[in-house]
Amino acid sequence: MTSRTSIAIFGSRDVDRDPALTLFEQYLASFVDQGRTWLLAGTRGIDEWAMEWLLERREVCWAVVPHTRFDQPKSIQSRLEQADRVIELHLPGRKSARAFRNRYMVDLCGIVFGFRSGKGSGTQTILKYALRNQKEVHANPVLTIDDERGMADAELARGWPR
Repeated sequence: MTSRTSIAIFGSRDVDRDPALTLFEQYLASFVDQGRTWLLAGTRGIDEWAMEWLLERREVCWAVVPHTRFDQPKSIQSRLEQADRVIELHLPGRKSARAFRNRYMVDLCGIVFGFRSGKGSGTQTILKYALRNQKEVHANPVLTIDDERGMADAELARGWPR
């Protein structure tokens, strides 16, 4: 794996499957079938849906976990078994372990995709790190179910559609 051809994906954990898959078709499809290695954090939300989407396309997926694969959420365990490689960093159990893992992933790749719902700051922080390290960065906003409901409620309150 060369850093130029590998891609890291980061994103919010509060993203449902169907909106995520739509985003991947829109933003990632042009990057598949090019012999790339995809780096994922191996947790719920964007990570799990990206791994599913990429594996269906027979892409090479590496999961990078801060501790061990068995410390990841149980719902992710079967997905980790499907990954081509799981990199276990065996970091101490501090909150900073996830931040270290994210920087490690950026350092291994040439391109970074971020899918951010606006909740939490982890994805935004890692995208800034990637930019400072002169990586190609693609930042994509994500609407969550709550966002869609909020927009619909706001439109109704304004009397839209008329």
